[in-house]
Amino acid sequence: MINGHGDDIYGCKRKIISNFSSNIYGRQDFSALHDHLCSCIHSIHAYPEPDAASLVELLAKKNDIQTANILVTNGAVEAIYLIAQAFRAKKSSIIIPAFSEYEDACRIHEHQLSFASSLSQTDKEAELIWLCNPNNPDGNVYHKSYLDTFISEHPDIFFIIDQSYEAFTDKQYTFTVRESLAYKNVILLHSMTKSYAIPGLRLGYITACNELTDKISAFRIPWAVNQLAIEAGKYLLKEGKPAFDPETYLAETKHLMTALNAIDGLTVLPASTHFFLCKLIRGKASDLKQYLIDQHGILIRDASNFRGLDASFFRIATQSREENDQLVKAIKEWI
Repeated sequence: MINGHGDDIYGCKRKIISNFSSNIYGRQDFSALHDHLCSCIHSIHAYPEPDAASLVELLAKKNDIQTANILVTNGAVEAIYLIAQAFRAKKSSIIIPAFSEYEDACRIHEHQLSFASSLSQTDKEAELIWLCNPNNPDGNVYHKSYLDTFISEHPDIFFIIDQSYEAFTDKQYTFTVRESLAYKNVILLHSMTKSYAIPGLRLGYITACNELTDKISAFRIPWAVNQLAIEAGKYLLKEGKPAFDPETYLAETKHLMTALNAIDGLTVLPASTHFFLCKLIRGKASDLKQYLIDQHGILIRDASNFRGLDASFFRIATQSREENDQLVKAIKEWI
């Protein structure tokens, strides 16, 4: 899906003051990263490493694993398409609602698709199961103890677990890389794009056992990750500083959810991360979105194009207290 994702700020005619449509918190100080990338600008005149090897080495060291267990990709999206290609024409079951690229990648590579609202309802004949944990768009999570049991009971199924939002939830829900390598049928997806708020640079990676990374890497193209993305990734890993404080951010999310839930005509769905779904009792999310853009310079995510959702759903990601309060006030005005 080229169009229809969040953060479609490029299509807005009015200047956007507050962007709630992207699951990224971009209010931290980027000046040091900007300065570093400016100092590396000369590097764009040479080809980057074909496999981002220097970044792979740092990731391996950070996670205490072998470099053979990591593939760096041009965002998590490239990882999704590589996996779908490596398992071409297999039977895939996708937990919905879900990021559209799982389905799109599988269709391009001729997978036989089925959809389920939970792991327990997936197709018994599925060869691959795709799930996001925490899940986009609803912020739901599976506890890793439940995943451990389910995966162990289905050793013949490959589990593609997208942990792009692992930095935004409690650690009890997500696998560490070392924990996941205990399974021969698990592929984890990670997103530095999300964790460090650098979506314009496109940076993600796959971790899995050697047999799976070998299978997937056979379909990679050289130089998929550009030099500035590699340099940014190395800088951020070396700095070792989180892009935000998770506890503070999730506390602000609870405050925002409570305020929105108090609005008559709006229901907030429970979530375990910084983004969540809201459902209008009356009206369409697309109309609310346009009103917020035109009248307030606020952008939300119309979630009606997620499989399993309808025109009443929209998604927002928590921003600063001031912005959150302004969003609540603006939605009250529209309703």
